[in-house]
Amino acid sequence: MVATEDRRLINRIRNGDKGAFEELVKRHYEDIFSYCYRRTGNREDAEDLTQEVFLKLVKAIYKYRHTGKFRNFIFTIAVNCCNDFIRRQKTRPEKEPDDTYLDSAVSGEMSPSEHMIKRENRFILYERLSGLKEEQKEALVLHYFHGFKAREIAEITGVPLATAKSRIRQGLEHLKKEYEKDKDKHIERKGAR
Repeated sequence: MVATEDRRLINRIRNGDKGAFEELVKRHYEDIFSYCYRRTGNREDAEDLTQEVFLKLVKAIYKYRHTGKFRNFIFTIAVNCCNDFIRRQKTRPEKEPDDTYLDSAVSGEMSPSEHMIKRENRFILYERLSGLKEEQKEALVLHYFHGFKAREIAEITGVPLATAKSRIRQGLEHLKKEYEKDKDKHIERKGAR
């Protein structure tokens, strides 16, 4: 159904319906924004990158052929925008992560302590993801946060399937090692009391 709706909107855009592009943006904005946010860790940068993705989509929409999923097509643009941004940022000082964006809507029923734990867990996860090579971080974010299969990640990032699988596996191994180090430190601190 999603692919059919995207196809219908793309056809309307190609026929000059400006409102259809707004609908397409609304359908994919949150997904693209959250990807950009997870890659950069900064809300402002993610907003700028999301806008850039949709500006590039305006130009690329006429090149899109209904041979694959539109979601993969737009994520390919997002991946390229984020990679270009990250390459440009290598020469600038690193920013502190911005934790104002929640992965999902915060329930009004969430207690302040639950909200604080969620914030802290997001910060720890961002810190761990930041320690990965960019290719591994990219693959893990696409796979675990956006639900792409290794085959789709390979297509989106333009690498062979074996490479996409390897990046996911290596990223997970690195995260596991970091988790084990933290666990050992926690046990040492607890034993020192």
